[in-house]
Amino acid sequence: MSIKVLVCDPIHPDGLTILKKAGFEVEENHSLTPEQLAKEIAEFHAVIVRGRTKVTEPVLNAGTKLRAVARSGVGLDNIDLETARKRSIQIISTPAAPTTSVAELVIGLMLAALRRIAYADRAIKEGRWTKSEMMGSELKSRTVGVIGAAGRIGFEVARTLVLGFGAKVIGYDVIDLTEKAKQVGYRVVSELNDLLMESDIVTIHVPYMPSTHHLINENTIGHMKDGAILINASRGDVVDGQALLRALKSGKLRGAGLDVFHKEPPVDDWEKELTLLPTTVCTPHIGAQTVECQRLESIMVAEELIRVLGS
Repeated sequence: MSIKVLVCDPIHPDGLTILKKAGFEVEENHSLTPEQLAKEIAEFHAVIVRGRTKVTEPVLNAGTKLRAVARSGVGLDNIDLETARKRSIQIISTPAAPTTSVAELVIGLMLAALRRIAYADRAIKEGRWTKSEMMGSELKSRTVGVIGAAGRIGFEVARTLVLGFGAKVIGYDVIDLTEKAKQVGYRVVSELNDLLMESDIVTIHVPYMPSTHHLINENTIGHMKDGAILINASRGDVVDGQALLRALKSGKLRGAGLDVFHKEPPVDDWEKELTLLPTTVCTPHIGAQTVECQRLESIMVAEELIRVLGS
């Protein structure tokens, strides 16, 4: 009997080709709600998702043949991991795939915030010549604090900043950073507030979990330098968005670069206001949206499913 795989979100076709060549029966349906998925899942041995599809407890319990859930991407907050563990369902993800793509976007957000690129572009298109408003700063002259500098993306951001731009970098993580810092040449601090107080730019690279919910909040923003810039390409709720809005409106912070939000797309009035500020640069969660990353994620998912389930 062939192994049946349900693909709930679009992934690069190269991974699907690998699965089919391995003898897997692949079915694509990119519009299933959690309720519909719970009805369809019983006949499948594996399911592939990205960020849209929610693999809830009812879905997992309905998957009587389900042996693996594969997330093409990094975050697993759309999968009920506890239920999967209880059901001995293997969880697959591709944390290494988006490293370069996300790191490059983060650097782009820093440059855009420092030079107000989005604001300048909008002004030109509206027929306004705003050169006198556009005094910026060089990234090379800034001190950048990387929260989560031990992770793949945080480390790549730190490496690129030090070796590519000559910026001063401070790293913080809950795990030991000593060896990684030596590899690149950045300084490590043991307390988050020390990083916040010294950094001109703060960029966040931590997973979303109860311990990181609103890691950046009213209190921690208060420890940041006046006129600092915040970059978030991790998860929206790692930052207290309403506290960030107040800090930007008051002038406490100079700007923010945001690729992630509390709700995606933003629907709450406060978050819409945040995206419309002239001091924010916003992108619609596109950190991993490159051809190279999407292809790599797809291939990694396929190869791991073949390893876990066999052909």
